[in-house]
Amino acid sequence: MAVLEWDKRLETGIEEIDSQHRELFKRIGALELSIYSNKSKVEMVIMLEYLESYVEEHFGAEEELMIRTVYPGLDRHRREHDEFRRKYAKIMNEYRARGADSYLALDVDKEVRTWWENHILKSDMAFIPHVKDKM
Repeated sequence: MAVLEWDKRLETGIEEIDSQHRELFKRIGALELSIYSNKSKVEMVIMLEYLESYVEEHFGAEEELMIRTVYPGLDRHRREHDEFRRKYAKIMNEYRARGADSYLALDVDKEVRTWWENHILKSDMAFIPHVKDKM
């Protein structure tokens, strides 16, 4: 699996959102690289701690934009955010149960990478024109 990197197709044009997304992708990339250098246990713990605060900050910023601009798809988008919160809680439960290991790091990498890439390209890009039009 190639290292996940930020590219132009992921840009929303809203600096706050793009900046948060870029930082997330940088950290996903660090986790991916650590898997191949036998440092995945440490990097996975760093990623899990980061995700805890990132999710609330980032989801809050997106939802605030949608509320402020009266985005009609807000409830659907919130449900997706809640889906990731549940996915994160499941990952944390696995981490607490079995500790940090390379297999869990691979699972975290795959789950986080897949969810975020799909979410940004589909759901986030769906609300961006509405938000930009109202700003």
